[in-house]
Amino acid sequence: MGFEILRTRLLQGGIAPRHVRRYLTELSEHLDDLARQQRDAGYDAEDAASRARARLGSDDELASAMLEQKHLRSITARAPWAVFLLLPPVAGIAAAFALIAPLVLAAKMGRMTSPEGLHAPLWFQQMAAWVTMFGNLALAPCLAMAFIMLAVRQRMAATWAVCAVCVLALLDIQFEALFPPAGQTGGTLSIGAAAWMTHPGSMVSPWPLALVQLALTLMPLLFLNKIRARHA
Repeated sequence: MGFEILRTRLLQGGIAPRHVRRYLTELSEHLDDLARQQRDAGYDAEDAASRARARLGSDDELASAMLEQKHLRSITARAPWAVFLLLPPVAGIAAAFALIAPLVLAAKMGRMTSPEGLHAPLWFQQMAAWVTMFGNLALAPCLAMAFIMLAVRQRMAATWAVCAVCVLALLDIQFEALFPPAGQTGGTLSIGAAAWMTHPGSMVSPWPLALVQLALTLMPLLFLNKIRARHA
């Protein structure tokens, strides 16, 4: 006899998943001990399992024992506004800097920087192109999916997941790597909310990329109901 209904009630009640896992593990072990005692008393396996489950207590009783302990609630349940409204922009900016920082560090260590700008070899330009492509097309959708999975895992209302995804979409972080023709110095590596600012020297308007980013960031919402049903 599983505890799936109990698991859902505890998660919906705001109990942190780690506490739910530990509690259900302890209940399963205790249930096995009770069933063993009933079998030793002469009951067959099916009857022993039923009697053991009855002795363990109802789902209401088992859930109440945990839900009364407010300190076991997750930060997601206690302050969803912080997790799904304040954390997404912080996570987005931190991830963007973490992605581009190795390029800047490599440029400095490789002595590619000068007062005139970057003097980047071909391998660095290719690496920068891949990094900026990932940052522009995959970073925000990956973060959006992460917040959706967090909301689903902790049985939060879908509204919170939608809020987090919308915040990431509005953040509109774009990466840019501009390099001059071979044999010339100059160029830039940059990140910013490109849809709301101008980029001197950029060869393309930021708006087409911003629209593609918006579509990709919102795309995980199409799978939200499927994901919630699978984790229900």
